[in-house]
Amino acid sequence: MRFRATVCVKAESDDEVVAFDDWLDAWKEKMSFISGDYGDGVVHLFDLEGPEEAIAALPDGIRCDSKYADVGEKSGNPTHDIVPQR
Repeated sequence: MRFRATVCVKAESDDEVVAFDDWLDAWKEKMSFISGDYGDGVVHLFDLEGPEEAIAALPDGIRCDSKYADVGEKSGNPTHDIVPQR
């Protein structure tokens, strides 16, 4: 089974950028989908689909709720679909 997630990485946060890059290095070969970055320069946004263990291994604090993660679709304006998890 495949699981979806959206990540929101703050461009100014070296820790978040490095943590996501490390996650990509470890998991990219197992993922069935990794979108291009559709962020606005302040944040990097990516939609992901892959095995449960890969999604569960995402670094703390970078997952966002999104229409893509919930139902696999977007409104056409992805920045309006992103809701950071608390």
